[in-house]
Amino acid sequence: MRFLLVISLLLLAPLPGRGQLPAGISFTEGPVNTVSLERNGEQMILYRGKDPAKVVLLTHARRDLVEAVRSAAAGARVVAPEKSRAALEQAETFWEQFWEKRFNYYGQQVNKVPVRSLAVNRLVKEGEVVKWQGLEFSVMETAGYSRDAVTYLTEIEGKRIAFTGDLIWEGGRVFDLYSFQDAIPEAGIGGYHGYGGRFGQWVASLQKLAAWKPDLIVPARGPLITDPAGDLAVAVKRVQAIYKNYLSTNALHWYFGRERLELCGKRVLGPEAQVELMPFSEHIALPPWCRHMGTTKLLVSSDGHGFALDVGGEQQLQMLRKALADGLIRKIEGIWVTHLHNDHTARVPAAAREFGCPVYAVAEVADGLKQPGAWFLPGLIPEAVDEVVVKKDGENWTWREFTFTSHFFPGQMYNHGGLLVERADHKPVFFIGDSFSPSGIDDYCLMNRNLMREDTGYFLCLRKVRALPRGSWLVNQHIPHLFRFTEQELDYLEERYRKRAAMIANLVPWDDPNYAIDEEWAWFHPYASEAKAGEHLEVELRLWNHSRQERTFEIRMEETDGLKVVGKVPAVTLAPRTTGTVKVPLLVTSTAGPGVRVITASLRSRGIAVDHWIETLVKVSE
Repeated sequence: MRFLLVISLLLLAPLPGRGQLPAGISFTEGPVNTVSLERNGEQMILYRGKDPAKVVLLTHARRDLVEAVRSAAAGARVVAPEKSRAALEQAETFWEQFWEKRFNYYGQQVNKVPVRSLAVNRLVKEGEVVKWQGLEFSVMETAGYSRDAVTYLTEIEGKRIAFTGDLIWEGGRVFDLYSFQDAIPEAGIGGYHGYGGRFGQWVASLQKLAAWKPDLIVPARGPLITDPAGDLAVAVKRVQAIYKNYLSTNALHWYFGRERLELCGKRVLGPEAQVELMPFSEHIALPPWCRHMGTTKLLVSSDGHGFALDVGGEQQLQMLRKALADGLIRKIEGIWVTHLHNDHTARVPAAAREFGCPVYAVAEVADGLKQPGAWFLPGLIPEAVDEVVVKKDGENWTWREFTFTSHFFPGQMYNHGGLLVERADHKPVFFIGDSFSPSGIDDYCLMNRNLMREDTGYFLCLRKVRALPRGSWLVNQHIPHLFRFTEQELDYLEERYRKRAAMIANLVPWDDPNYAIDEEWAWFHPYASEAKAGEHLEVELRLWNHSRQERTFEIRMEETDGLKVVGKVPAVTLAPRTTGTVKVPLLVTSTAGPGVRVITASLRSRGIAVDHWIETLVKVSE
């Protein structure tokens, strides 16, 4: 069963023959593996270890790895990558700045940054050597899973051993996909659009390590890797297949053109690789009753009233004002918000107040509009919308001569809606926000939570598109055209997407691949709160059981300076593919000074063990 291969098998199996570690190296699997080397009465540790240690080697600055060595590091000589400097030396500054930076955020880097700084004695980079007790550890920079990672290479008793951190998991796998999101500068693609942006670096790192020909790989998570050549080759093959598949259904082909996507492909697939891109689907001009205003669409009724879909910025607000001033419309009577990104919402609060009109959205969008500070998602604005009229999935309503049907439409992001617009003299038009373009699927940012489940995500969106009235058109907010897919094109998109889901399942060690593509399968709501010293507050831990089996999750809050947990946090049992919540009461201690405090939680379920995994921010005010 695949479950037997999932995270954190906490028992160490014997490693016969070639897989035997040399004497003096201890390896025990865990949420973060415990690895120590003992020589001449001294101890070196990697990943996790017990006091006292003389030397600590950090492969990268992921929060759970840093916390795993913190106690041992207190009296040890700590060696870490040069590229980890900021995360390790300026952790408190990161969180203070992140209080504001989390809004309008498109950097799309995993923010599993240490809560507190860690003193480092030496920062190392490619080609340097760390010497300890007659051993030499060469530094190989192995970016990919993270920007800052290094691998430490040594030879003991004739065996070439690589300490790789999170670079690779046994069996040619890797812990998750969302950590690879990053910009692709040579293709002019920013971090937000950079699905697998570091796949190219990862492939290069895997191949560089393979060329060193290690006999054993000692990872930060999962079993000891006793077939390095095989596992490294399998990982490369798998990720190349995933990326080739991703490009073949990519909405960015429409926006960025073939040349830029071919550059992306060749970085991962190789310079001679052929990149397959879906041809553009049928597309025509918008009807006269639908005006394109950047990321805003304005519906114009026959009697001169207007209904806006999104108000993304000052330019769009000015265009709506001009439509009123020029007499195109007499009044704006409503605003539908497709999803939460700021290029669709930035001026919604101001427009609603200025035009005196209601704002409509599905529930999954509405809460982010009303409480943006409670969420951490790409592109959220800090300003709340005063009131939102929540429309149900499938609810019918009318405006002037138009009939509307609201839809929950978790395409480009989970917090996304769609609006089917019908009128007697035109084929139905489905306003899909940013979920498709004429060249495919807008799933280029995994932090948008593009779930690959039959009951939600793009599988649900494709079913909804297939179920539209015959001849219906689609509209993307960025595109001044109507477009639609043939049944054959929909079959192609679904077949490719289904294959990619299966490929990802083979690349990651979870019992369901959605844990590896959904960073927020566990998260705190609100993500950020404000309180004064001595005050109580409550946060809610929200969990998704993506598994096809019942799960009980146990939660351990990792208390920090200035924040304490009041009482015991109960476990929660969730049926397969369901969500649940746990209330966590907190106290801001009376001695807490002003500033941003961060408290994290560790999670346990059968086959799942992750430490310091999620965080909630509390800004202590004076």
